Amino acid sequence: MILKLLSYPRSILATILLPIHTAFCSLLMIIATLLLNNRPLEDQIVYYWTRVICWMFGVKVQVVGLENRPKGGFIYVFNHSSFFDIFAMAAYLGSFRFGAKIELFKIPVFGWAMRRAGILPIAREKREEVFRVYKEAETRIKAGERFALSPEGTRQDNDKVLAPFKAGPFVFAINAHAPLVPVVVKGAADVMPKGHFVPNWGRWTSTITLHVLPAVDSESFTTADRPKFQEAVRRLMEPYFL
Repeated sequence: MILKLLSYPRSILATILLPIHTAFCSLLMIIATLLLNNRPLEDQIVYYWTRVICWMFGVKVQVVGLENRPKGGFIYVFNHSSFFDIFAMAAYLGSFRFGAKIELFKIPVFGWAMRRAGILPIAREKREEVFRVYKEAETRIKAGERFALSPEGTRQDNDKVLAPFKAGPFVFAINAHAPLVPVVVKGAADVMPKGHFVPNWGRWTSTITLHVLPAVDSESFTTADRPKFQEAVRRLMEPYFL
């Protein structure tokens, strides 16, 4: 009971500090990318930003199946129900870059840092623009970079049901000849549900579990049978939503 009562002022204080911490890390990213071309350093800034956020709100992250990641470039696909999906994955799944809705790139400092870091700007209402971004990113995957995309397209109300998949991430993987690595995120919606603005309200600690599932090779599929590719990935993820 005492810890629950203490969680309220803790969450409020952490929420106030969050934009300050984010602005500081964004400035670090901008400076690092302007002065140096050092991906490991940029990754360390991402880890610092996201792990401190988890610590501030009392969020623990458990990763299961990290050994399922293939070597080289690939694309994570994950169920999306909370901003804390992003923080947990970026903190503990190694070097990769998200695809983020293009509106976030308009935020001063933070948006500039996202562009400098190589985050993919996704204009969800402009299909051709999205596929142009994916096309440009194909060379980055071939060079060994990794990305993370939500096939559901947007945040869901909870992590109990897997929403229908959009075609984009699967076409991207097929054209880039990149494996897809499904990630099932559990517990993030409890930390910060869609429509809520103060994480871990009434909870002193919470745990987010990231289930990294076996990779699905895109080489067996063409854009014509892309629905079969989607179904193969979905079959791996669905048992976690029964």
